[in-house]
Amino acid sequence: MFIVMRMDNAPPHQFSQIIFGVIAGFAFFFCNLAGVRLTADTLSEEKRNGTLGLLFLTNLRGLDVVLGKMSACSLQAVFGLMAVAPVMMVPLLMGGVDPAEVGRMVGVLFAALFMSLSVGMACSALFKSSKAAIGVTFLVILILNFGIPVISIVLDEYNYISSSDSEFLACFSSGPMFPLGFSSNFSGNSPLFYQSLATALSVGIVSLGFSVWWAQRAWQDREAKPSAAAKMRPVEAISRRTKLLDDNPAYWLGVRWRWRPLLVWAAVFAGFMLWLWGLLENGRWDDEENLMTLWCTFTGFKLWIASASCDRFREDRQQGSLELLLATPLIYSDFSLGQARRLLWQFGWPLSLVLATVPFMMANSDSDSWPIYFVGLGMLVADIWVMHFVGMQLSLTSRKPTYSGSGVALRILFLPWFIWGGVMLLIVLSSPRRPPDWVDEYFFIGLWFFVGIANNLFWGLRSMNDLKANFRQVAARAAGA
Repeated sequence: MFIVMRMDNAPPHQFSQIIFGVIAGFAFFFCNLAGVRLTADTLSEEKRNGTLGLLFLTNLRGLDVVLGKMSACSLQAVFGLMAVAPVMMVPLLMGGVDPAEVGRMVGVLFAALFMSLSVGMACSALFKSSKAAIGVTFLVILILNFGIPVISIVLDEYNYISSSDSEFLACFSSGPMFPLGFSSNFSGNSPLFYQSLATALSVGIVSLGFSVWWAQRAWQDREAKPSAAAKMRPVEAISRRTKLLDDNPAYWLGVRWRWRPLLVWAAVFAGFMLWLWGLLENGRWDDEENLMTLWCTFTGFKLWIASASCDRFREDRQQGSLELLLATPLIYSDFSLGQARRLLWQFGWPLSLVLATVPFMMANSDSDSWPIYFVGLGMLVADIWVMHFVGMQLSLTSRKPTYSGSGVALRILFLPWFIWGGVMLLIVLSSPRRPPDWVDEYFFIGLWFFVGIANNLFWGLRSMNDLKANFRQVAARAAGA
């Protein structure tokens, strides 16, 4: 409320700067995600369906296929950005924003959009799995925006390079061009701005060229050669796999990819090394740092589980094998139990190791912060339980099964924060001077727990009852789509 009162007394040119920054920030964020959303699964979908080779039987070249796919998939993003550009002129009319700043920011947005779409096309040409293509695209965009700047900051912090060299190194990425595009930062930093802008455009051109070169050489399905370990598989392993198949075929299908738990262990090890590095730097971690570490770890697990809960039917729909599963006598309980066991197989031991550290964190914390730990643990269990059912339903009902994991994360992980923030805003607006006495930190924690549990009950019971009553109908509709 204090901020709102300060804004009421602010001159119009400050309003225009804030509005311009907010509009440009949201546009830059969505431009970077355009490749993840629009182009990361274009060529890979053609390869999964076996139709990419048919395109090359015509007189089309790799450039024609890639540019045609990219143009068709990116039209809505380009038109959306063209619609945002005139809106950015409104702060210009209010004052406080000069035309050169608007022009630079429009160039930054189009460069970010071109880079994101091109990186998505390159990853789509490189991978056949939609999950791998989308994940690698997101990782590459994240590294291009934040990876090199973070490395330069760390090198500068440890005095390996000077501050000027750190700024020069950081601008070999696409992230710095956005803050440097504002007039307050552009003066004196114009070479760094153009360096970052040129980096984004160069990455886009190289990615587009790679996708053109690779698409016409890697569309063939190569013969799968069995490894030496597969040829010499021991009898015990075959017997164990046979028991799994007899016990639960859905679970047997899910545990074929033995590298999935290894990826979880690798992520846990990387997080532990980062935590150990911070501990050695600071000497000890206080309550806030322990809670932040635990919150980030739980959030990472939840996002991963939200995606993994959709794997079974998402892969079947993409590969066109859902009809084969429906032809078997398997019922809903078989799939539900099989997926639950598969999630436990993939995440059980790594998550148990993380949970084993919670008592030590609580022992090193004040008793006043213990309710936060208990609420976080309770929400972790509730969110995983709900994502199991919501993931199964969305992977069958989503129009695009590739993005069903995003739907799970939006409903279970992000929606409660929006509701909680709206309730908090109503409380602040209803108390013009100061909040009531009963509004304290425990009220905030309790409200967040209540909103999260209510949201979980709504989506969880809705999905579970729908699947129990109409599983065959929903799956058959998804198979015929």
